[in-house]
Amino acid sequence: MKFCQNCGAEINDNAVVCVKCGCSTKPANQVAAVDDSVSVGLVILAVLIPLFGVIYWPVKAKSRPKCAKACGIAAIISWVVYILFMMMAGGF
Repeated sequence: MKFCQNCGAEINDNAVVCVKCGCSTKPANQVAAVDDSVSVGLVILAVLIPLFGVIYWPVKAKSRPKCAKACGIAAIISWVVYILFMMMAGGF
């Protein structure tokens, strides 16, 4: 058994909050980890709408760097492919 850091009540070792005062049992400096896995849906959206990927990249670069970078790169590749197709079709 452990004790609440706020009120001193005895609490279960697996408790998330104190049943007496309702305070969290986790230290205040412990922050929940953000899922930074690459989202396939966002990458597809960045390919279909490249402007989304170019805007999403700098906006989410600090909070979700891997996902933001993947969306930005997908958008840039999409634009390059579009330009190459236009050049081959004689559009430029």
